[in-house]
Amino acid sequence: MHVYKIIRADRNTSYHKIFESMLKSVDRHDIEVLHRLVMERFQDNTPKGYDLMLWGDLKILVDPEQDDDIWKNQNQWKIISWKLYETCGVHTLMVDGTLMTIHMFVEKKYPLTKQTLQKMLNWKLEAKAESSMAFELLKFIKTQIEDQ
Repeated sequence: MHVYKIIRADRNTSYHKIFESMLKSVDRHDIEVLHRLVMERFQDNTPKGYDLMLWGDLKILVDPEQDDDIWKNQNQWKIISWKLYETCGVHTLMVDGTLMTIHMFVEKKYPLTKQTLQKMLNWKLEAKAESSMAFELLKFIKTQIEDQ
């Protein structure tokens, strides 16, 4: 079984099977450092297996590109879950079909279609009760819909 081992500068260690479990215990700075380390590690070679999954998750999260395959066929996406991780300011969208999970920073605009944004608003965002970050995210998405 593959597990990611995260060792912080203060020597605290955590183990994670998937990237999404990391989001429960890291902050924004941790994600940015992890992104930099992973991109440096695979600058000269192509990641494979679980490394490819982590590389892809971080690339889409930090540096999404309109032409990435992940954004194609959004009209066919069926949302399974939409969660907010406040400690790191990331929300995740899980869609049916390939059980693809897309991780996105709360304040960053991603190449989502108007239809996908509307589906997200129609879905229930899983967040802590009375979350100001959740409220700001919903407001941000409504603004994106109006701008398209």
